[in-house]
Amino acid sequence: MNQRKALFQIALDILTKQEAKKLLKPEVLSVVDIVEIGTPLIMRYGLSIVELIKDWTKGDKILFADTKIADAGRWETNETISAGANMVSVLAGASTYTLEEVRDATQLNQAKMVVDIIDLSLSDENKIKFIYSLCPDYLCIHLSTDVVKKGGSLLEFSRQSSFVSSRRLPLMVAGGIHSLNLPEILKSIQPAIVVAGSSITKASNPKLEAQNMRRIIDETIFF
Repeated sequence: MNQRKALFQIALDILTKQEAKKLLKPEVLSVVDIVEIGTPLIMRYGLSIVELIKDWTKGDKILFADTKIADAGRWETNETISAGANMVSVLAGASTYTLEEVRDATQLNQAKMVVDIIDLSLSDENKIKFIYSLCPDYLCIHLSTDVVKKGGSLLEFSRQSSFVSSRRLPLMVAGGIHSLNLPEILKSIQPAIVVAGSSITKASNPKLEAQNMRRIIDETIFF
């Protein structure tokens, strides 16, 4: 019987480059598998921040650039990978042509494609079927920061998604995840990747929160 546990991803979002560098200390890096360069960080500094973080992490971590590509799929994917990213995100609501271009560019460059459903109507059955046909490396079940601020629940959102109930694609989960709700998220969704952002970056003790989440992930084995 196959066993697996989720990968752990830290998301660096509304930060300065100095704050991001301070967070990426060895004691935090040692417990995460993937470092996400969030959309706000990319908007603030451009793709040069991907190059910087690759240097700061000494190339030892998978780097996910949360580009949320919506157009110019091939060009934007190639630029992002050239900057040092191993994983690139594209919006599920993008055109089928853009999604296909991102898929082709990631495959050609041996990178990973993440389809983010943050903007996808869960009633769009044709688009859902098309996304399945793409066979992306990961599908991100993503509750937006704005929804989290209004009290939204990732677990409740996930219960509405056929992507979660079918588990036909490896799932990345993001949005309001912290050490207190992580056990239930792992149990209910069984994701391939768990993403934690502000629960770590805004914690009074980021190292402790990251270590607590790592411990919970390590104690949860999927069959």
